[in-house]
Amino acid sequence: MRVAVVGATGAVGREMIRILQERDFPADVVVPLASERSAGRAIAFRGRELEVRPLSLEALDGVDIALSSCGGAVARTFVPQAAERGTVCVDNSSAFRMEPWAGLVIPEINPEEVRPDRRVYCVPNCTIITTLMAVAPLHRAAGLRALSVASYQAVSGAGHKGVRELAEQIGKLAGSEEELGHPDPEALPRGEVFGKTIAYNVVAKIDAFDPETGFTFEEIKMAREAKRILALPDLEIAATCVRVPVVTGHSVAVEATFERELAPTEAREILAAAPGVRVMDDPANLVYPSPLEAAGGDDVLVGRIRRHPDRPATLLLFACGDNLRKGAALNAVQIAEAVLRLR
Repeated sequence: MRVAVVGATGAVGREMIRILQERDFPADVVVPLASERSAGRAIAFRGRELEVRPLSLEALDGVDIALSSCGGAVARTFVPQAAERGTVCVDNSSAFRMEPWAGLVIPEINPEEVRPDRRVYCVPNCTIITTLMAVAPLHRAAGLRALSVASYQAVSGAGHKGVRELAEQIGKLAGSEEELGHPDPEALPRGEVFGKTIAYNVVAKIDAFDPETGFTFEEIKMAREAKRILALPDLEIAATCVRVPVVTGHSVAVEATFERELAPTEAREILAAAPGVRVMDDPANLVYPSPLEAAGGDDVLVGRIRRHPDRPATLLLFACGDNLRKGAALNAVQIAEAVLRLR
């Protein structure tokens, strides 16, 4: 069994390699691949140092499964061709998520989309993964009609540069906390990744704005992918995606309307039995999810479950998940594991 990790030196690629090792994935050979500038670096795997090779179609010859986290533009250059040559590709970019020939899969939610005739799979948007891990079990019980989501997304979702930009701005603003009560906007530090100051701030823009709708493409992706994953093409859904000064862990505030009333106690029972979900919902004892509690873990944490005061069929909840693990690398490895079970 030969497994390639494309983008092996990036944050998600390194997490993929770590998870392959943690879950004892049955790979006899792991082939780390990356860009030319990263070639030659060493990646540790099962006590050995593996040399990173430059990505090419030839480097994927004989590879059974390729886990890819290299961005959409690069994915388009090799995924279809590698799949044509026999490699099952699990891609973390948004390049193929809406293509009917590619599976868009969260294994706990729509495992039926892993099929023997399919060679390209896509990891969904990291924020919709966190959202649907909390909502899909409730949908199966009560029938989802409408979904409204506000996200609080960590800077690591923008890669190493996003984390570095936050750290640099915190350093520049340290000691000036009092002045931030009446700041000079022109004097605030800004970076290339987020445009506005991210330290001590939130930025209500992830990806570019669609000039026709006013939504960002991150928000549009969330809506499209939710409809496909849940097989609900007429689902009423809208999202507002916000970047927050958190290193790891995406959070979502969810308003979900169902076909029947779902009491919070029943919702907690359903979610407590759902794989990949951990209920943290004891407000009297200050038990509720936060991104730092989700970081480094595989479960999506769900809490603050309560009924809408004016709409009995609507529940409100708050969920957090590690965007590098379940939101990306872990979901990819789980898809690969499901592919192997078909063989």
